[in-house]
Amino acid sequence: MEKGKFEAPKGQKSPSRQGNSRQTAGSRKSDVMSKLWPVLAAVAGVLVLVVGILIATKNKPKPPAETHTTHATMELTGMPRAEVERRFSELDLTVKKTLVLTLEPELVEGELPKRETPDGEAEDTQTVEEPLVLELSDAISSVHLDMVKLDADLSEGRGREGDETVDSFVLDPRDYLVFDEENLRAKIDEFVEEYGSEFAEASISVEPVETEAPAEGEESEENAVPDQKLTIKNGSIGRALDADKIYETVTEAYALALIAEDPETVFQPHLSYELRIPAPVDVEALWTRYCKEPVEPEIDTSTGEVTDGKDGYGFDREALEALLAAAASGEEIEVTLSVIKPETDADTLRDSLFRDVLGEAHTTHTAIYNRTNNLKLACAAIDGTIVMPGEEFSFNKVVGQRTAEKGYKEAIAYVAGGESKPELGGGVCQVASSIYYATLQADLKTTERAAHMYMVDYVPYGMDATVYWGSLDYKFENNSPYPIKIAASVSDGKVHIILYGTEWKDYTVTLDYKILEKTPWETVEREVPNDGTYHNGEVITTPYTGYKVETYKTTRNNTTGAEETTRIASSTYKKRDKVIAKIVEEPTEPKPTEPKPTEPQPTEPKPTEPKPTEPKPTEPKPTDPEPTDPEPTDPEPTDPEPTDPEPTDPEPTDPEPSEDDEG
Repeated sequence: MEKGKFEAPKGQKSPSRQGNSRQTAGSRKSDVMSKLWPVLAAVAGVLVLVVGILIATKNKPKPPAETHTTHATMELTGMPRAEVERRFSELDLTVKKTLVLTLEPELVEGELPKRETPDGEAEDTQTVEEPLVLELSDAISSVHLDMVKLDADLSEGRGREGDETVDSFVLDPRDYLVFDEENLRAKIDEFVEEYGSEFAEASISVEPVETEAPAEGEESEENAVPDQKLTIKNGSIGRALDADKIYETVTEAYALALIAEDPETVFQPHLSYELRIPAPVDVEALWTRYCKEPVEPEIDTSTGEVTDGKDGYGFDREALEALLAAAASGEEIEVTLSVIKPETDADTLRDSLFRDVLGEAHTTHTAIYNRTNNLKLACAAIDGTIVMPGEEFSFNKVVGQRTAEKGYKEAIAYVAGGESKPELGGGVCQVASSIYYATLQADLKTTERAAHMYMVDYVPYGMDATVYWGSLDYKFENNSPYPIKIAASVSDGKVHIILYGTEWKDYTVTLDYKILEKTPWETVEREVPNDGTYHNGEVITTPYTGYKVETYKTTRNNTTGAEETTRIASSTYKKRDKVIAKIVEEPTEPKPTEPKPTEPQPTEPKPTEPKPTEPKPTEPKPTDPEPTDPEPTDPEPTDPEPTDPEPTDPEPTDPEPSEDDEG
């Protein structure tokens, strides 16, 4: 190391210039290096520690910086007096720079604050709170090097190397470091007073609120609620700031700056402090403990009657959370529990319930006793059913299985393979179809629906629904904000379905359909025996034309008149050919006759004259009876092919008698 740099002796007294008059430059350099090495090692250790602290505290609280790890005596070696004074002046300017102490929080109790991520979830923040910063300028600390003392010491020869004739000094600048301890401690105490705090958890107290008693003769309200006031004292964050530790860190940083290779780093020391965060006030727990939700009026789904609601009491949860978030540590917040009315008024609900007809269907049915009986039983099971908002109606669930014990009788139904045969409950599909047609008008949400196997004629094309116990169901959801009541009955040859509710739509609905495909039926002969069951040409199976139909709804805004058309269903109906009887005559075959045995004649027979015989005439018996035309008890239509109605929400017309199905 060149002359004039900082060096640290290894405990021996520095040799005098006279005693080393023969010392070579190389040996002097080696001796200087031997003195400097421990100091360099100490300074390097301090710098490594400082850098390590900076890295370790980048994203988490930093431990206290051990800035006092070296006590080696640093010297200005081999400098003349003028050089010593110049170097001390430079160090005096260095030590007077502003010192910035950063105090990093170290969480020892509590939870990290949460922040909301882009996907809406909460996660811990990386830091507990922002670090505290203490800035100390020379105006506060009055830190400086005592140049007057230096001048006196130099004049007295203190630190001189060799005899008095040698102008070379060895001095430690830390011996001349001075600062205003009283003022510095006062500044640190003021900082600790401002930012340090005692830890305390939040506290809650409850006290009644004085209210005027009812006047004499007045009755207290039936749903009166208690008047209470909650006083919430916000928790206090605890910051354990140690004034003595801060003072020690600051003074050692000043001293270290005089011997450090990089004083700028030394003047930015870090120190950690213990941080305790109180648990946040659980607003939901407060509500559960001290408050009561109002009771909304309820509708009895069996009777349609409305029960009165009840007042609740409590506070605005969102408002309280905002107050707590803005409250200072230890601040008190007062919350009064006030009456909370039900969202719905019972009388208003009673007046609004079931006042409007949302949709209706009146479909003509065939006058067959068993079938009419089944229609009446299904309607009786459905009549008065209330479907609450968001609730789903299931035909099979409400009507139940169609059994003889319930009074259901056999009527024609479609079965697998397309045949028609009597089954218990046959015909109830007309009730399901009528409800479906009414819900389309009300614009309710269909959740399950299947079209019939063949086209029916009691509702418009594509607006039917079939049911079959155990496999097919019809369901809809009440997507309106009000309850709906279903009125169902059978009278005057029609099935009547009316949906009563509260009109909520600001638009009207019209229904339409479009026939995409049409498959005509054909006439097919079936050979049958001539046993009297059918006569020749009699209809065995009635025909149906096949169709592929799309159903549409058009909504028209009541205010603007804007219209929008939407496809709501696609239905496919099979064709069924018309089958007629063809009588097949059974063929008659003659009976084979066996020849009579003859006796041998004598060789010379006596000729005789045979008497001629005439056969008796007999009346021939007919082998097959002549066909008769029995009158059908329930004639079926020979050609029930439907015609395409106009595309305007048509009213169902009275159909000709036809076969129906349950599903």
